[in-house]
Amino acid sequence: MGDVDVVLPCLDEAAALPAVLAAMPPGFRPIVVDGGSRDGSPRVAVAHGATLMYARHGSAVGTGLAGATAPVVCVMACDGSLDPGELPRLVAPLLAGEADLVTARRVPGDARGGGRAAAEARRVT
Repeated sequence: MGDVDVVLPCLDEAAALPAVLAAMPPGFRPIVVDGGSRDGSPRVAVAHGATLMYARHGSAVGTGLAGATAPVVCVMACDGSLDPGELPRLVAPLLAGEADLVTARRVPGDARGGGRAAAEARRVT
């Protein structure tokens, strides 16, 4: 089990999952929460080492959060639109005790649609 759990809501993402899971940094445990895929996404997730959970469509994030056990939890799209390699930068303020919450958004990337994440770290008072 890693220091950070990454909840990946999933619906028919078999094509994107291998690259997303291969890019997951060490210490980050992917939890793929499938909402009824018909393309074999659950099989792909397990074959690539992810923890697999099932949820009704629309409840994947809540199901994943309930199943997470790490002290830090991220939620990330598993469609390949974000780079898991950026997760260490995004959680660094949490792990350093400098923030209680980090929120991020996509920043448009290159012509292929890839983007990066812009983040804000905040203290909750």
